[in-house]
Amino acid sequence: MIQKFTHKFRSSASRPRQAAQIAAIYLQAEQLKLVLVRSADQVVLKTETMRLVDSQQRVSACSQLARELPKNTALCLVLSADSYQLVQLDKPPLAEVEMRQALPWQIRDLVSIPTDDLIVDYCDVAEPASQQQAKIQVVASSRSLLAPLCKVLQQSPAQLINIQPDEWLARNLLPVQPQAVLLLSHQPGQELNIQIVRNGTLYLSRKLRGFTRIDQMSFSDLSLGLLDNLLLEVQRSLDFFEGQMRQAPVKEILFLLPSPELPAILQYFGQNGFTQVRALDVAAYMPGSSLAEQADYWLPLAGALELLLSAEASLETTH
Repeated sequence: MIQKFTHKFRSSASRPRQAAQIAAIYLQAEQLKLVLVRSADQVVLKTETMRLVDSQQRVSACSQLARELPKNTALCLVLSADSYQLVQLDKPPLAEVEMRQALPWQIRDLVSIPTDDLIVDYCDVAEPASQQQAKIQVVASSRSLLAPLCKVLQQSPAQLINIQPDEWLARNLLPVQPQAVLLLSHQPGQELNIQIVRNGTLYLSRKLRGFTRIDQMSFSDLSLGLLDNLLLEVQRSLDFFEGQMRQAPVKEILFLLPSPELPAILQYFGQNGFTQVRALDVAAYMPGSSLAEQADYWLPLAGALELLLSAEASLETTH
């Protein structure tokens, strides 16, 4: 979403409208993950994880991964939750240029990043039709973090096109359809995320504490109250979406949870009244991959797919 910032570091050469390969580098505190995808059929060609000794290694490691990519590969840099902050605001009645100038000052007391180091972007928030005041979600990151990364990436054979917060990306693995779906997604070591998506738009996103090890737990351990808590949180999200946001009922519940216990978890949800429940299979993007590999790389895969979706949206706007 932070595309304006990348323009400052972009080379003068114009990128191809449709790159043969797309890629994403997922920037995490202790490691970087790379996914290279063939644009034509969206099949993953390469995955790689690079461990970091410390944060000082981040720039050189990012540069090393990008140098391995084919020339003119379109690249998305995906930020993990420790690299950005999200804030929801009433949408100011300003032109876009003025809004971008005003946002750092509007959120300075709501984020921990110093004002003179803020780089921000925003997206509109889907809200009930009855709500008069439109809202935006602002993503804030650190200029001192992003600038060195952008510079080394623009010196690589790849072309840095976009920077995205990881929380906005799981929707890219869902079909664009008028019926809303609820997605429960999880990355190893991170909190479980509940999202509701309709027509490619993220209507609701919540992080649930207490579920960081859900992919490692046995079903018997999950049955000691954790699954009941999850059922409750899912129902709360559905009630908010349908009641407070006044939206049509969610069509189905999807799990992006690469865990050996997933079939038992799906059965448990079915036994407790959630009949339209299934796993979201990303194996089509990663033929022959294991559950562990899917768990490691589905999020940077979703980041790479953002480049295809952004290109399609640009073409539609142009036409």
